[in-house]
Amino acid sequence: MPWLKYSNHPVPLSEIIPTKSSLENSFLDSWIDGILILTETGKCIHSNNLGKSLCDRIAQDYPSTDLIPQEIWHTCQILIHNRQGLPRHLIIAESELKLKRSHEHIRIRARWLNNTTDPHILVILENQTQSRQTLAITETIKYKLSPREADVWSLHRIGYTYQEIAAELHIALNTVKKHMKNTYAKQQLFTMIDESYTDELAG
Repeated sequence: MPWLKYSNHPVPLSEIIPTKSSLENSFLDSWIDGILILTETGKCIHSNNLGKSLCDRIAQDYPSTDLIPQEIWHTCQILIHNRQGLPRHLIIAESELKLKRSHEHIRIRARWLNNTTDPHILVILENQTQSRQTLAITETIKYKLSPREADVWSLHRIGYTYQEIAAELHIALNTVKKHMKNTYAKQQLFTMIDESYTDELAG
């Protein structure tokens, strides 16, 4: 179910990207998220490399005859239909998508942009799996996990089930459960030590 945000003032295109085409290309390609700029008819007039790559990966899991994956276009259509039916224009719609093959979680954000002639739609595709992997690495160091506990925890963080972790790492399901139990115990111990230290400082 897409999330909805209301505003009466679409963001000018000039505030998002530079006006010169060379700067525009450089800016979009260096963005950490995937970027698409679409017309109201679904035509893509610009995208960065990551945006193209994510669209290709989405299309592998959700085949479509359209150039823009339907899961992305459905979010954009909420913006378009809302302009026609409600007095307060919806300028941002959001949804999430999980890719079956790679287990990646993609956050789709579509918002209105103002151009000099007609409005366009800016689509931002955020690969949330990357941030979850970074979090898992930080927690591995923080809780002093063993290499195998770290492997299990990293897959757990990005949404694998215990059964999928066992299959991915070629280990028994009970082994996965044991590593997860050890990890939670280390988390709890860290929290207890941290709270005790904080209490000592406060005292």
